[in-house]
Amino acid sequence: MDSGQQRKQRARIERLKVQNRTLRENLTAVKKEKGLLLKALEESHALIERNPVAAFIVQQEKIIQVNDTARGQLGYSNEEVLNRSFLDLVHPHSLEQATRLNRRMFSGKPMPDYYETYLIGKDGEKQLFEIRTRKIRYQGRRAFLVNMIGLKHREQRENQRCRHEKTEALSRMAAGLSQQVADCLAILDKEPLPNQYIETHIDKGFSEYLRTIEIVKEKGAIICENLATLAGFAQDESDAVLFDLKKIVQNAVGSTRPIWKGPSTSRGAQINVKTYLRNLAPIKGDPTNIQHVLASMMLNAIEALPNGGEIYLTTEEDSGFAYVYIQDNGVGIPGNVLGKIFDPFFTTKNDSRLGLGLSLAQSIVVQHEGEIEVLSNEGQGTTFIIKLPLAQKPPSSKTKASKNTIKDSHILIISGGDILKDLLWQLLASKGGRVSLASTGTEGLKLMKKKCFDLVIVDLGKSYLKSSKIITRLKKMEQLIPIVLVSDDEKGMSQNLLKDLGADLVIGRPLDADKTLSLVSTALASR
Repeated sequence: MDSGQQRKQRARIERLKVQNRTLRENLTAVKKEKGLLLKALEESHALIERNPVAAFIVQQEKIIQVNDTARGQLGYSNEEVLNRSFLDLVHPHSLEQATRLNRRMFSGKPMPDYYETYLIGKDGEKQLFEIRTRKIRYQGRRAFLVNMIGLKHREQRENQRCRHEKTEALSRMAAGLSQQVADCLAILDKEPLPNQYIETHIDKGFSEYLRTIEIVKEKGAIICENLATLAGFAQDESDAVLFDLKKIVQNAVGSTRPIWKGPSTSRGAQINVKTYLRNLAPIKGDPTNIQHVLASMMLNAIEALPNGGEIYLTTEEDSGFAYVYIQDNGVGIPGNVLGKIFDPFFTTKNDSRLGLGLSLAQSIVVQHEGEIEVLSNEGQGTTFIIKLPLAQKPPSSKTKASKNTIKDSHILIISGGDILKDLLWQLLASKGGRVSLASTGTEGLKLMKKKCFDLVIVDLGKSYLKSSKIITRLKKMEQLIPIVLVSDDEKGMSQNLLKDLGADLVIGRPLDADKTLSLVSTALASR
């Protein structure tokens, strides 16, 4: 090979080297760009996942991503939502409107900025949401970001306003009716004849008639008293006294004892009533009426346990208020009934009772400047929460400490779905905690893989073996994370058993709100 050919070959080799180096540089740049794109994709995914507003991404009419807030509000897992149509989650009452708007969205026609619709949660209950949609590009294709803002609190306020308006109308009616009944009874309101005189001077038939009149007078007086309470007649301040709410709760339990200790056990259905009562600051008002309220709540709980079960009464003091929790694990209240139970004259009983029990209870509590709230899942039980202002409102340093520790902490609750899960969520969220819910251990483990949690609460019933397996797997994923176990046998659970199960702390059932906040705060502080 002559020198000219050698020079050409060397030049060619040099060009190939330059081209090769350029290709490597380009490949490195492409890999870097791909890495940045993947990181941006992960960040956008995480941004949607951590969005405090419930959100879906819909592409080709299928849900391809759902964030934690949406899962928590509706109760579904990822597997139960992904690749389904958004319309599958719409309640039948809103399906026609949602279908029409869905078609407009995918056809590119103008859409309202937002609309309201009812969705179906995993528990079957309908929930009102404000829906806002935006067209986006996701992985290079057209998609829609669907934001959902829960309107539960607004709906509750509207229901409360409607109930208040109905109560006002019925109060006016009750006031007039009370006066008319009182006028009728005034005719009979004379000094009764002595029984001895009746037996001596009046024949037996007429004496029975007089006794019937006395019974009617007594029943009429009770009706007048109930109607006066329902009408919201202001109590005389001079009649208000300071009283011990703990003692009143005990009296209410005692007054209903013959019912839950008697007929229930004779049917073979045993009802156990357990109280967890702490000392409270005094309440000012009418202790007799408050005892009637608590007894009425107890009777409702007993009726919800036709096959037996348990009733828990718990008291706590927080931020200037006393709280009484009355929990049962009975049949629960259907969703279509729950919003009506405080309506005057509403009843589900197939007898002649007027249905004034809960409406009277609410009237009494409102007259004491308090509130009644109810939480219920059909088939899982009901909790009534009675809130009453303390006569004096001392600062609670313990509560403030709990708030500061719990606030902004991310807490995972793994629970099979009974009423305790709702109470825990409400309690921790009210203190500023960010709460995620999982219905099964498997679902909880999947959430752990995707997110960082500061605390896990495990409530899988009485199966300690199942709880132990889940706790062990949670600890393998995050060794230092504190795990709190919910147990029916809080006092009987030794430290050795806790250690064997892998839990750090135990919360007793029924829920003791103050103690639970203290335990959760302690667990978070130790992290």
